[in-house]
Amino acid sequence: MSEAFTESWYRLFLRAFPSGHRAEYGAEILGTLMNDSPRRVPSPRETAALVTAGFAARARKSAGRPAPWWADGVHLGLLTLALANLSYNIADHASPWWLATSAALVVALLRGWALAALPLALVIALSTGRAMLLGTEATGWAPFLGPAYHNCVSLTPYGLLAAGAVVLAVSRRSRDLRTRPWWWLAIPAAAFVLTYAPGFGEYGETWQLARAGTEGVLLLAGVWATTVARSPRWALAAAIYVLPGLASALTNPPSALLYMAYWSTLAALLLIMAATGWRRAAKA
Repeated sequence: MSEAFTESWYRLFLRAFPSGHRAEYGAEILGTLMNDSPRRVPSPRETAALVTAGFAARARKSAGRPAPWWADGVHLGLLTLALANLSYNIADHASPWWLATSAALVVALLRGWALAALPLALVIALSTGRAMLLGTEATGWAPFLGPAYHNCVSLTPYGLLAAGAVVLAVSRRSRDLRTRPWWWLAIPAAAFVLTYAPGFGEYGETWQLARAGTEGVLLLAGVWATTVARSPRWALAAAIYVLPGLASALTNPPSALLYMAYWSTLAALLLIMAATGWRRAAKA
C-alpha cells in the first residue's frame, strides 16, 4: 500500500471537520496519522473515529454560532418542514408555479434569508388554508395555487412555517442565521426520482421506506449532536417537524399498526433528544 494512497484516504475523511478546524489543525492531525500508519490501509474503526470526531467538531461549531440556540433550532425546523412540503408537492405533481414557490422557500431558508422566507411562508400558509379562511368555494380557485386543507390539524405544518418565519424575520438576530449546506437538496431530489423514475409510484412502498429512513437518520443524528454539543437546538427543530405529524396521527389514528409504530418511534427519538438537550444544557 503506497503512502500516497494512505494520505489521500486521510485527507478525504478529514473533510468531516469544519474548514476552519482543518486549516488550523489539519496538518497536525494528518502528520500524526501518517506517522502511525504510513503504508497500510486505515482500519474501518480508525476511519469511523476520524469521521465521528469531525462531525462532533461540526456540532460544537454549530452550537457556538452567533445566532441563539432557539433561533437556530427554529431555522432548522422550518427548513425540514419546507423540504417536506416541496417533496410532497413533487409527488403530487403540483403546478410549476407552486413548485417554484415551495423551492424558493427552501432556498431562502438554506441561505438563512429570514426576510426573503417570510412572504413565501405566508403565501404557502394562506394558500393551503384558503378553504378554512374563505369557504370551500376557494378550493377551486386558480390552478396555480397549492392544495387547500379543510381542518386545523392538516394545516399545522403550514401554520408553523408562517409563525416561525415571522419570529425569525422580526428577531434582531435574523442576520446571524447560518447558511446551511446544499446537500439538503438531496431530499427533494430523491422525491423527484421516486416520483418520476420508471418502476416507482407516488407514495408507494419505496417512497414510504425512503421517508422513514431519512427521518430516522436525521433524528438519530440530532440525538448524537445534542449529546456532543450540549444544546437543545436540535430538539426544538425536531419538535417543529415531528409534532404536527404526531398530532395528525393521534387525531385520526391509522388502522395499520406499522404506521403507529413509525410515529411512536419518531416521538421516542424526539423525547430522547429533548431530555438529552435539557440535561446537557443544565449541566453546561
